[in-house]
Amino acid sequence: MLEEPLIQAAGFRNVGPSDDPTGFQLRVRSPYYRGMWANLLDKPTVIVDGEEFDGEDIRWSLPTGEYSFAELQASTDARWPKDRAAVLTVPRPGGLARGIHDVTFVLRVRMSYIPEELQPSIWTATRKAVIVK
Repeated sequence: MLEEPLIQAAGFRNVGPSDDPTGFQLRVRSPYYRGMWANLLDKPTVIVDGEEFDGEDIRWSLPTGEYSFAELQASTDARWPKDRAAVLTVPRPGGLARGIHDVTFVLRVRMSYIPEELQPSIWTATRKAVIVK
């Protein structure tokens, strides 16, 4: 079940070996009421405790598969449904420290029916999230 907030409370964790994490993951829901084609996503921004992570390096796990940002841009069949969270894997040597973190997610989306000069639509969410191990 998805929560209402864009950034989901569950799924915020380090990835990789427990003694030497390679990054962290964050679960986010689609803000658009119909879901969206993944190639309409513009580069996202993830900020944790003031440290900004480049969207080019973030990997996306969607129901249709796992993608680099470049692969999402080139895809013709990857879709992010409204009722399924995307899992973003952010590379960061050593992962994040255990404890509470301030997490911000900025999502930019191009809508095919909105004039180019009014694009992209931008959603921003901030919440506290916890790394437990």
